[in-house]
Amino acid sequence: MKQFDIECGVAAPSHADAIAMNVHGPGKNVNLRVDYITRTMIGNVPDLLIDLLEIAAYVYCADQRLKRGSLQLTNFGESWRRSLRFSIPVRLPEVWQQDLIQSLLADTLGFLSDDSYSFEFRKATDPFQPRDVYFHDLIDASQDCDEVSMFSGGVDSFAGALQDVVLDRRSVCLVGHSSSTKVQSIQQTLVDALKERGHERRVSYIPVWVTNENVSADEYTQRTRSFLFACLGLVIARMSGKDRFTFYENGVVSINPPVAGDVVGGRATRTTHPRVFRGLEELFSTLLECPISIRNPLQWLTKREVTLKVKEAGMADLLALTNSCTRPRSWTTKQKHCGACSQCIDRRFGVMAADMASFEPSANHQLDFLTAYRSAKDDLRMAVSYVTFFKRVGSTPKERFLVDFPEVVSALDSFNDLTAAEAGDCLYDLFQRQAKAVESVITAGLQKHSGELFRNELPAASLLAVCFSRGSIEVAPPSDYDQQAKAFIDRLSVPVLEFAIDKDGKVVVFRDGTTLSGASFRIAEELLANFRDAKAAGQAVPFLAPADLADRLGVSEQSMRQQLTRLRTAIEPLSVSLGVVLDQNSFIENKERAGYRLNPDLRELSLADIRQAPAP
Repeated sequence: MKQFDIECGVAAPSHADAIAMNVHGPGKNVNLRVDYITRTMIGNVPDLLIDLLEIAAYVYCADQRLKRGSLQLTNFGESWRRSLRFSIPVRLPEVWQQDLIQSLLADTLGFLSDDSYSFEFRKATDPFQPRDVYFHDLIDASQDCDEVSMFSGGVDSFAGALQDVVLDRRSVCLVGHSSSTKVQSIQQTLVDALKERGHERRVSYIPVWVTNENVSADEYTQRTRSFLFACLGLVIARMSGKDRFTFYENGVVSINPPVAGDVVGGRATRTTHPRVFRGLEELFSTLLECPISIRNPLQWLTKREVTLKVKEAGMADLLALTNSCTRPRSWTTKQKHCGACSQCIDRRFGVMAADMASFEPSANHQLDFLTAYRSAKDDLRMAVSYVTFFKRVGSTPKERFLVDFPEVVSALDSFNDLTAAEAGDCLYDLFQRQAKAVESVITAGLQKHSGELFRNELPAASLLAVCFSRGSIEVAPPSDYDQQAKAFIDRLSVPVLEFAIDKDGKVVVFRDGTTLSGASFRIAEELLANFRDAKAAGQAVPFLAPADLADRLGVSEQSMRQQLTRLRTAIEPLSVSLGVVLDQNSFIENKERAGYRLNPDLRELSLADIRQAPAP
């Protein structure tokens, strides 16, 4: 795991392996700017939220500057994940230095990006930025609204805005983050179009700029963008006197399991994952000492169903103005979709499944979705893997869904109005509808281009040709092959979780590179003595009573349970690397009226052995 020191609020780093970041003054290289804010709203933003904005800007911009490792799976845990250590000046250090705040911040960001985070907060000294320096183009008009919503300019955010503004006739303040003028132009065009069609009184728009300045951004994944987005939403909501704000994202992308076999961990984005939302809600509520909620009204809709919202609102002709592509550097004047990235693929499936392709001609994309020659190996692999993934989903019975797709498990306890079992059923239905939408697009494409496929007139590296050859040429396996394979896998023993203790770094290290630090490490450390003593004596590992464990940690029992929940979340990547569903007792076992202990089936290795051993 690569380690980086990010020293914030300084003009130059203190040592060669650190980077300096500053939002103002000498050496400024982080730009933070919020436009079109009313003068009244500025008076409603406390220093605590200005601190939060600066922290979010530093985290987001550092995420872009610090390159991850190779895209290959080789040495995944070492090369892909990063250890990021921030030193940040704040106005209210007594708040940010609290263990619970730091733990919530590090755990939420860790799950979001699959990196390890630690923070050191110090008192900001004069001169530091006054609050109003970040707010430009002040206006005097009222911005009272029913909802504060995040607006990217993609299909989902536009459809969600239409649901609120047009179908439900609510007033919405749209907050749009832009890292380039190309993206901001798309957002502004869509807002202007809504106003021109009679919705001017129900739509307002606040563009926000957070970018690296005078320095290049090398990392494209931007896994912390939703943290920045959420912090912006919270600040604008509180400036407007509200205790909630809205993201618009369809449910499949929200869960977003890796559709390609090597797209795991940090590369399978969790930007709007329900667990991320719950973590952010807990962080924000703890910071402000009042309940804060994050709303996603599109959670139980597929991309096809979200796209149909645009048609339902009578705005289908504006569909082509939205943009979902993650590669703005490749855009041309007429083609603002590369047609190859995962977002372009997902968008095109949704549009075509909704029978709305006529509102967005294929000429708008640099690659024709079904028939273009995908020369780059990754471009073809991503498209084929997308189809293959949902083909697997469509053929999976409900009782096998969580076993065969363990990435979904992390979301089950993150829906406040559903039990884990109910959430599992809803997610299964959601993914089945998405699988049917994907199948309908491929089937229609095969029928439309059947003659060209038969005559081998389509490029061999086109999505349709690959799907056709796989469906028509490969010899089908025996009819009971899947059942035999699953039965064999079920008979395999559950992999033993192996771990080591890095005493100097105060980290628990697993074989795949997953680590536990901070409060999670302290819990493991307190339970380790009983585990080692019992193993050495050949005896049963004793439990430690909840009150005793909380006392050793120096926290309340409620805080201890919250820390345990975050610890169990932190080891969920092991489900992917081991290919099994881990339950809540896999690492720390809990027995009613007995307490807690490290699971007796764990195997402790030396730190040297675990770092040398290949991941399972």
